[in-house]
Amino acid sequence: MSTSQRKATSESTPTAEGPTPADAALRVLLLEDVDTDAELVKRELRREELDFTARRAADRDGFVEALRAFDPDIILADYSLPSFDGLTALRLAQEHCPDVPVVFVSGAIGEERAIETLRQGATDYVLKDRLSRLGPAVRRALREAEERRARERAEAALRRAHDELEQKVKARTAALRESQERLTAIIDAAIDAIISIDADLEVTLFNAAAEKIFRCEADDALGASIEPLLTPAFRALIQQYIDTHAEAEGAASGTNGRYVAAPEGLSARRTDGTTFPVEATLCPVPLGDGVQYLIILRDIDELKQAEEELTQLKSEQDYLREELKSEYNFEEIVGRSPAIQTVFDAIDQVAGTETTVLVAGETGTGKELVARALHNRSQRSDSVLVKVNCAALSSDLIESELFGHEKGAFTGATQQREGRFELADGGTLFLDEIGELPLDTQAKLLRALQEQEFERVGGSRTIHVDTRIIAATNRDLEQDVEQGTFRSDLYYRLNIFPIQLPPLRERKEDIPLLANHFCEKFSGRMGKEVTGVSPNAMAVLARYDWPGNVRELANIVERAVILTDDRLVRAEHLAITNGHGPADASFATLEEAQRQHIIQALEQTGGVVGGAEGAAALLDVNRTTLLSRMDRLGIDPGAHRS
Repeated sequence: MSTSQRKATSESTPTAEGPTPADAALRVLLLEDVDTDAELVKRELRREELDFTARRAADRDGFVEALRAFDPDIILADYSLPSFDGLTALRLAQEHCPDVPVVFVSGAIGEERAIETLRQGATDYVLKDRLSRLGPAVRRALREAEERRARERAEAALRRAHDELEQKVKARTAALRESQERLTAIIDAAIDAIISIDADLEVTLFNAAAEKIFRCEADDALGASIEPLLTPAFRALIQQYIDTHAEAEGAASGTNGRYVAAPEGLSARRTDGTTFPVEATLCPVPLGDGVQYLIILRDIDELKQAEEELTQLKSEQDYLREELKSEYNFEEIVGRSPAIQTVFDAIDQVAGTETTVLVAGETGTGKELVARALHNRSQRSDSVLVKVNCAALSSDLIESELFGHEKGAFTGATQQREGRFELADGGTLFLDEIGELPLDTQAKLLRALQEQEFERVGGSRTIHVDTRIIAATNRDLEQDVEQGTFRSDLYYRLNIFPIQLPPLRERKEDIPLLANHFCEKFSGRMGKEVTGVSPNAMAVLARYDWPGNVRELANIVERAVILTDDRLVRAEHLAITNGHGPADASFATLEEAQRQHIIQALEQTGGVVGGAEGAAALLDVNRTTLLSRMDRLGIDPGAHRS
């Protein structure tokens, strides 16, 4: 071939509608040393009505120069070239244009070599005697490249969100530290107000702390009545004390009386008319020919506010830390199957509304990830997402967890506590495993959902909130309604917009994507260079039934990444054999033995977990402990109900 034939060429090809500006056309870099083959490729692109600008390279130097100067959108490369082979061209393309898809168009590539090009990073390959496949292959490669770039942009956005959330945690932590220091300063350096009055309530002593507390200069207070600084209850208390002391002194000369502590809830009044809570003591002080009455008073308003602020900051800090650990895991909802695409469509439809959503699905299908996706895509995304696992709370504590309690409401309630509804005010409340709620709590939850109001346990004040509800369950709530274990009115209130998550066995086409995703995730965490899953291992994963769904797949891939010393996860690294059961065991592992033991108990009790006749009683373990272990082992009690 002559030098002029090998020289890189460039052309602009119009569409059927007429010419298109070069900057709007698809930029195609064509690596081909045969003129006729290059023309056939371009003719096929024109036949597919693709608007493109093509630049051709025929050797290594021309290819490298085109990679640097042409900025291609896609590379169509012959595999067999006189000066270098297709894999070398692929590595050069990945080095200079890592985001540009490469499609091999060759007549000298066998199946084994084609698979190797795909494993090394090529997007597709098309045989020259089947150029009718070129147009679909180009469109598919461009689409996948755009999806990859979109995913990278989403990951970058998530990293920014992670950083912002971390800054929020730091800011809240600093605010918490400042509040603690202020509270310490108040306690350590507090100086009580000391006021002395006579029997006519005239002020004779007014110290600097009293000036600060009452916002009144001592010169203005001295010689004036103290009554403007007292609430009616406080004034009555002082007058009664003076009268009682005068009577006792008249009955027995020389009796000085004793001090008295003011009852809790007493208030005083500042000069601007505002009232504030106080702690106070009164005592008589004999002075020569008369008696003065000493009032030692402490303003506890700031102390109460600081305590409440500290409690609130601690609560917010806990939830911000929980959010930071979760890292907005929306990117882990991976899949392209029609079943999971239906879920994505449902999320897009309802996320921006205020509608209550019920997420249903087997254990391990990713219900919490859907809840986080709904929250993150809503107008409440800047507020907190509060999670409640209804199955992990005992029946006597869940009401307090949801609605909070007042001090003294029950044994152990030593202080007032906000419930999860209050903590989620302005944000989203995620009620996981809602089917485990007791019936009496269901009634109170229904009112909170409908009216957005409730009372704390032991309290009478109605609290109003603005909270969106997302619920999740692995139970058949409709069946529970028929059996009388779940309220029908609550079910219909929750089931406004249901999202049903498919089990992994019903979307097995997503297993390769999920397996590679988890492989990349865990190898990055462990600092290992594991690039993917071998075909044999992928076949084993495809045959398995996945009772534990995506969570089980993640656990198996994580273990495999730990075990492999290779760049690939292979079949022997998986904790399953032949796609059907546990590996590497002449007898069951402890975990599998526990799983089978629990399943036998559930089958014997008809899937009932709690109660005197339930599986927890049969196994002699706490109900919440059993539920937690079942969740970890991927056991769904609903599957064993008779």
